Amino acid sequence: MTYERQRTGEQRFAVLSRKVVLIVCYALAAAAVVALMTDRTALGIGLLVGAAVLILVRGLWTARRGMRVARQRETAQVPAAPVAAAGAPVPLDGVVADLVGMNSDGLPYRIDAARTADGAQVEVRWKSEELRWTTLFVKGSVAYAWRMELTLDQARAHYRFVEYSGTTSISAGWSPGGMFARGDWSWKRGKTAYQTKASFREGADGQIVVADAGGSRASWEGATIIRPVDAKKPVFAVLRQNGWRPRWDWWGARLFEK
Repeated sequence: MTYERQRTGEQRFAVLSRKVVLIVCYALAAAAVVALMTDRTALGIGLLVGAAVLILVRGLWTARRGMRVARQRETAQVPAAPVAAAGAPVPLDGVVADLVGMNSDGLPYRIDAARTADGAQVEVRWKSEELRWTTLFVKGSVAYAWRMELTLDQARAHYRFVEYSGTTSISAGWSPGGMFARGDWSWKRGKTAYQTKASFREGADGQIVVADAGGSRASWEGATIIRPVDAKKPVFAVLRQNGWRPRWDWWGARLFEK
């Protein structure tokens, strides 16, 4: 069996299992209501718990499939070079050239640099991450943004950095309580460690649209994921490989480089 056929079989199973779980959960919920109305409380609660477990298991499997998106993305190629000692760092121009040289159309982020009076300002920006969906009763979208600013001190071969991350979520539709519309927006400045932001959706074919560095595409499922470590790891590998360090270099500070 070829890899492509395996993926096709998995997709068919995903569609079928989603429908089965939906039907079974509706049946369990209806049975639970009947049980509770006839004073069979323990049975009703058990049926509701069973439905919740089914939804949870199906959701975890969906998330697992969605996380493959991150693992299949192109990764930056750190230039092969001897490791320079902190006391004998590579000059600024060489470091900047190595950082910008990692850029590729297939990467989900871009690295840009500009010279300053004291050294250079480097920006690492995630290109685009948005997920839009349309179902029978709800229309919504979620978008993520992330960038990192690095300041390179040419005189001391030091660097410092700060991160900015944002999330925008919009949904509107109809529910038993009537029409609704919601919007959430958040923006944070600081440093992160091992951060991941992700959303996964399933629906009818063509109702899920993903827009990222690879373009825009519609399907029956979609995932949007930002993992800053995918960009931070190669960037800080280049800096340290070239003998550059933060002003205070200790294990706690290095945690925020991941």
